[in-house]
Amino acid sequence: MPFLGKHVVITGGVGAIGLAMATEFVDQGATVTLLDMRNPNEIRDLIADLRAEYRQVDVRDPDAVGEVVDRLAPIDVAIGNAGIYLGSSVLDISAADWRMQIDVNLTGVFFFAQAAARKMVKLGRPGAILFTGSWAQEIPGLKGAAYGTSKAAVRMLARCMALELGPLGIRVNVVAPGMVNAGMAKRQIQLDPEFARKAEKGIPLGKLQTAEQVAKASVFLCSEAAEAITGVTLLVDGGASLFKYE
Repeated sequence: MPFLGKHVVITGGVGAIGLAMATEFVDQGATVTLLDMRNPNEIRDLIADLRAEYRQVDVRDPDAVGEVVDRLAPIDVAIGNAGIYLGSSVLDISAADWRMQIDVNLTGVFFFAQAAARKMVKLGRPGAILFTGSWAQEIPGLKGAAYGTSKAAVRMLARCMALELGPLGIRVNVVAPGMVNAGMAKRQIQLDPEFARKAEKGIPLGKLQTAEQVAKASVFLCSEAAEAITGVTLLVDGGASLFKYE
């Protein structure tokens, strides 16, 4: 139970990857708080067996994020996992869709990480911050300019925060899934035949990642086993970024 007595807070907590992370941390002994935008009444059944707390918050609102984080118990692990994908070509993407992806995937991640880091520093409690990136932060994709840009920026944000916060005992890393058979990627596979073909043929390990595999990698990056690791991105993509062509 390596996380016994530790408090883990996860944004985007009721998405597929967020729930998988929460389950893995609970199994390792942690107390978990999930943050998300959804009405608590809508997600009651999702977290009924998880033994996790839930708080409703919009990560795009820095004041709301700060207030929620201030009210929480001391934080040992903060995971900025909230994300959204709105696929569109660079010629067609609307200003609203561009801003939405930047606001949620990048700015919201920053607001939460900043609030969590401030709390850690104030309490003199070293900890770990983890961002959910994407293999798209390294690899350009059709209809993914806004999403890929937001995730590439998250990678740099993690490196900058790791540099500044390291002397304070706070590690900051990124876990970067590939094509996960859950959540946004699963929906895209169902809607986009070309993406589905790439998912089937382009992964060297031969299958999509699961949310549980991403969660296990996340737990590792936040554990004492990774105590000398900060400012890095761990790809959990089955080798998709190696460009296997069929």
